[in-house]
Amino acid sequence: MSPEGEDAVSTLRGMARGHPGASSGERAAWEIMKNLTDGRPLDFSDCFVRLDGTGKRAVVMLLVDLATGKTGLSDLR
Repeated sequence: MSPEGEDAVSTLRGMARGHPGASSGERAAWEIMKNLTDGRPLDFSDCFVRLDGTGKRAVVMLLVDLATGKTGLSDLR
């Protein structure tokens, strides 16, 4: 995994909260990470718009790493 990808995963994991009192951004990060780690088809555009700029950048960097083969879904578990 590239250094940018590692930073992206760390950022999303740090933001992710799945509890009922979580903010919409925390919940969005949690849903995206859960989607990626479960290996389900990726369709999280609704979650993406709820993230702040840092979260959006992390998602883009992670998707670039996945698309270019610098990391795989197995690295996210």
